[in-house]
Amino acid sequence: MTFNFQTLRWLILLIVLAASVGSVKAAQQTFKDDAGRVIYTIDDDGTVSMYEKSPGDQTISVKQGTRDEMLPQVTDVTPNKVTAGNFVILNVEGKNLVGAKVKFSLAGIEVNPYMAKPDSLALPIRVPASAPAVDVILEITTPIGGTQASFKVAGLEFGGTSSARSEKQVFTTSAPSSCPEGMVGVGYELGGFCIDIDRTVLGDFGKVERACGTAGRRLCQAAEWQQACEQSKAGKLLLKNIMGDWEWTGSWESTDSPVESTPIVSSILHGKPDCQAKQSVPSGRGESFPGRCCK
Repeated sequence: MTFNFQTLRWLILLIVLAASVGSVKAAQQTFKDDAGRVIYTIDDDGTVSMYEKSPGDQTISVKQGTRDEMLPQVTDVTPNKVTAGNFVILNVEGKNLVGAKVKFSLAGIEVNPYMAKPDSLALPIRVPASAPAVDVILEITTPIGGTQASFKVAGLEFGGTSSARSEKQVFTTSAPSSCPEGMVGVGYELGGFCIDIDRTVLGDFGKVERACGTAGRRLCQAAEWQQACEQSKAGKLLLKNIMGDWEWTGSWESTDSPVESTPIVSSILHGKPDCQAKQSVPSGRGESFPGRCCK
């Protein structure tokens, strides 16, 4: 009788333990963006929820499905060809792109801040002037998985024609050995360039950009301007008026519009307080600032 009682007690204990273990379920997984907003959750049954958030942390939409159904997808990339040295908004269309991070197979591509919407990415990118003519692979990842897309890089255009470039092309990071009058050479890891010694034009973005183009030059990209500013600050370059007022650059960034479905595209200005500070001016506003050209 004692044996049976002990056996029964052990059986009851085992049943209780089994029931306790069975009741312990995997905790819900939660994924947040860089701002701390919840963008994905995975329930105990494997259901994935994708949350589209507003800048004010309000939930705009929720989409649910299995993990396979919620993997990121890409259906189109425009433009499909970008000329080296240019800045563009690379539009990526697809599905399940909230929280998407992007890496490029080509080193040196600059990417400005962007917002990832459920069905699209608007990536402000600049392809370095030294880039060869290649197919660039985009690695697009979310907390749920990853996918790939691609676009082409074309050689620099001179007088409406494209220069032939190969993947083995060698370019110099040192300052150009000679520059046009009124310009000075700058060494840069993405390719040396020439920059105006002083501000050359005052006006809205279009006026300054046209003035540089008429002279066979272009507006300096933001990274180039910062590089030249830092070297001038260190006494390595003799640049005039490099700080003290905002200056136009040829770089842009995009931000979500609170009222429109398309992003707000703004020009980046540098120069007022220091080499790194920036100001963004939405395109078409017509504000007047000085600018200097690069080549």
